[in-house]
Amino acid sequence: MNNSIRGFEVAATYLLVIIGFLLIIFGIFYFKSKRIKDEPIEDILSRLTQEEQTLYKMALKPENVPNTFIYALSTCHHCKKTREFLDENSVPYTIIYIDKYPKQLYKNLLDRLKIYNPRGSYPTIRLANGQIITGFREHALREALIK
Repeated sequence: MNNSIRGFEVAATYLLVIIGFLLIIFGIFYFKSKRIKDEPIEDILSRLTQEEQTLYKMALKPENVPNTFIYALSTCHHCKKTREFLDENSVPYTIIYIDKYPKQLYKNLLDRLKIYNPRGSYPTIRLANGQIITGFREHALREALIK
């Protein structure tokens, strides 16, 4: 009888330690995410370089950009191919790597991108004339940009 009580006490102790650990982890993530959500955009922007701030503002209003504007991911192969194509053909463009921005700004950029491309795929290319091309589609880019 003593052995079964002792085994129960050990199991209960381990269970309480695991529950406590999980509560601590949950609390850390909860309060961290809460702090990020409550932080004013201006404070987040103030920590960015001037170039990052300018690109962020351009991405929110790409219709004011006089050339091709690209929403991209830094790890995206199709984004790289698009950039190479534009460079090879001397097409001026502005590119923003939205995954390089803090979470709250990234969400704002993604929301803006989805206005032009509801699927949210990359790259999303907004031409100066307002035409949208999604993905690396060389034929479509060539037809729209190269005269």
